[in-house]
Amino acid sequence: MSRKWERMVQKNTKAANNIRKKQGKPTLSEASSDGAVTIRGRSWLLPLLLMFVGLFCFIAFRAQQQQDSLYWITGGSYIVLALFIFAVRRPFLKVGKNYLLTRRFAGDRRVEPSQIQEIELTKSSVVISLNTSKTKWVFTRFIQRIDIEQMSDKLKEFAANNNIPLKVEA
Repeated sequence: MSRKWERMVQKNTKAANNIRKKQGKPTLSEASSDGAVTIRGRSWLLPLLLMFVGLFCFIAFRAQQQQDSLYWITGGSYIVLALFIFAVRRPFLKVGKNYLLTRRFAGDRRVEPSQIQEIELTKSSVVISLNTSKTKWVFTRFIQRIDIEQMSDKLKEFAANNNIPLKVEA
């Protein structure tokens, strides 16, 4: 019964989306979203470090290669973890109407405008200073490989809408 129900929901959603397109309205998924914009980057520093650790394991323990199959598992695991972090765990900043969301090492962090002390925009970095425990979120073009221009534009709009102090440096 569950699969049949899912198929019926998909069929009705598709029909409703077609009708909404003809009327010039956004689709159901677009209408339900809050209009948040996600700016993604690419993390390369930690994957590079893990890649070097994996290569070090291969080089340093090659004399014991014939004795232990864990030699291949250890070095290969570091390299696979590096590829996973590089490809999947991408840094991002999601700018919503009344929140900012980003990924930290322990998980996603969300802040409201009342928790933001100041936003500082420079040519190659963005620094978001938080009121709580003097924490700063730093996004740089070099480390996170993130589009600073797009992020700056969205954060200027966010700061203007939520009355957050904005410091722009050339």
